[in-house]
Amino acid sequence: MKNLLFVFILATLFSCQQSSHKTEKVHQDSTSATTAKTDACNWMKKNVEGYFNSDDQSIMETMTTADYFDYKMDAINLDLDVDGSLSEDEFKKKWSSKFNTDYAGKGVGFLISAQDWGSIQVSTCDVIHEDASSITLKSIISDCEFQTDYHREITLLKENNSFKIKDVKEFD
Repeated sequence: MKNLLFVFILATLFSCQQSSHKTEKVHQDSTSATTAKTDACNWMKKNVEGYFNSDDQSIMETMTTADYFDYKMDAINLDLDVDGSLSEDEFKKKWSSKFNTDYAGKGVGFLISAQDWGSIQVSTCDVIHEDASSITLKSIISDCEFQTDYHREITLLKENNSFKIKDVKEFD
């Protein structure tokens, strides 16, 4: 009976030690996830708001990956009567292997679907998914002056301690 009690006590102590190691690991993972979210959201706030407060529209190209920039430019110019514009079918054929073309924001501007805007702010920024190379954020970009919200799912590529917009799903 004493041997059984001794084994039970040892098992209990061992499980408690394992539990404390797991708690430390969860805390470390939580801290790094919080840091990544904070960094990504700070980058979004600074760059998105900076873009809309600037007269320099070429900033878009520096904020995005080359593929996303080309994709979004094709989406903006879809079905226009200008050189290089694509039809809907051409657009899908060209980009559907890399992007979900249903959420491209076709025929509208970068990050918001309005041609004119007032005071743009990143209102919310929540992590949906993160891996070693990217982080996906559920964001609301608000135009405070025109009282309009734009719901976006923005994937950022982690690059050299910074980020670049890799994809944007536009839901409205």
